[in-house]
Amino acid sequence: MMHDPSSFRSILVPLDGSPFAEQAVPLAARIAQRSGSKLRLAFVHKLPAPPVDSAAAKLFTSIEAATRKAERAYLRGVQARLREGGTRLSSAVTLTGDPGPALAQYAQEMAIGLVVMATHGRGGIRRAWLGSVADHLIRHLEIPVLLVRPAEGVAPPSRPGAGRILVPLDGSPLAEEALDTGARLARALDTELSLLQVVPPVLLSDDPALPLPSAYDEELTGMCRTQAQDYLDDVVERLHAQGLRASGVAVVGWSPVDSILEVARPEHIALVALATHGRGGLRRLALGSVADKLVRGADVPVLVYRPAGAGTTKTQPSSQVGSRGRLAQRAHHSTAP
Repeated sequence: MMHDPSSFRSILVPLDGSPFAEQAVPLAARIAQRSGSKLRLAFVHKLPAPPVDSAAAKLFTSIEAATRKAERAYLRGVQARLREGGTRLSSAVTLTGDPGPALAQYAQEMAIGLVVMATHGRGGIRRAWLGSVADHLIRHLEIPVLLVRPAEGVAPPSRPGAGRILVPLDGSPLAEEALDTGARLARALDTELSLLQVVPPVLLSDDPALPLPSAYDEELTGMCRTQAQDYLDDVVERLHAQGLRASGVAVVGWSPVDSILEVARPEHIALVALATHGRGGLRRLALGSVADKLVRGADVPVLVYRPAGAGTTKTQPSSQVGSRGRLAQRAHHSTAP
């Protein structure tokens, strides 16, 4: 298959020797096959503590040699299974060092276009290093990272589920940065892009003393939703002009994350793709609050992309978002004493 310049140059799958990490392989292989990309498997060898005396040096050398041999054999086994499944264009490498920095350096040197990896969602990162590595790669690489959060102890599926690619938007240029990667995945997986914008209700009062949100202005909220739908229709029209299948819907919701998760069900959605500023939030997982919660809560893979400069520059919203803000201001002023 000829390589499509609009597809990914090569796809990196970090492995740690566990069946859990391997659950990212089927999806990565499918994308690689459909896009003509090279699949690169990477295992990071962590050096043990050096020997304290000459007597332990011989044992240290022997264990190191055996461990590295086992790691190479493991990667060859994964490659063999890939070939049996029809993936011919693959390579495997063993890196040495701290997993996050080692993988980031390798990705930069090899001009990787996409990282696909398993990561823990609910329950944190107690067992595997892959959770913290995902955080490191997202914060240090300017390429998309597709996170698969499989269930513990479940064997990898023979074929990833089909469905649309959900791209949440909020009208900002930053959110739209996920569209290019989403489009490439849609072409590779031969599926449709589904755009979603969650419009928060325009409150009649935002008194912080109230325990629950007050009633909202249905007319102003409806106007905001109409503006958001017009914006999505414009984006869909641009995608259609690129030969892509796409649709978009604006919905009213109190919580963007809950609304996105409600739509992102495995029976309809293959994966969620979104851009993040990669700043703020928890030190351990600085993805931005929405991306963080989606990675932890979604039952489908989540692609997270931090564009160049997104962590340092403030993204300005589009005009339609500004209009929504002015509508919200009008609602607030209309209830002022």
